[in-house]
Amino acid sequence: MTFRWFVILMGIGTALAWIAWLFVIQTMNPVEAGLTAFIFFYFTLFLSLVGTLSMLELIFRVGIRRDAMITREVRVSVRHAMLLALGGSTALWLSSNRALSWYWILLLIICMSVVEYLFLAVQTSRRQ
Repeated sequence: MTFRWFVILMGIGTALAWIAWLFVIQTMNPVEAGLTAFIFFYFTLFLSLVGTLSMLELIFRVGIRRDAMITREVRVSVRHAMLLALGGSTALWLSSNRALSWYWILLLIICMSVVEYLFLAVQTSRRQ
């Protein structure tokens, strides 16, 4: 798949995810739908955030590093977007349950940092 097609398909997928998220917000009543509405809400929000954040970071990374390998930049931007979207969705879920506090945010940041460190450690060990 070429970079151009990746950007086109990722843009279409992200737009569809945002439309699905808006559809969930407009049509589902969380009191009546129960757990299903919450699962759809957080899943579509996660997909929307992953698509948006990965596209924004990819534009930023390719703009700064014009001579870098595009496939490497795509991998890194999608990985970062997934971590940030998972952290954001988790923080939103904690906030909806009135459990979000500074130590949960700190724990989220530490967990995301450890996961990123493990990815970097595996990546550097493969290069050697």
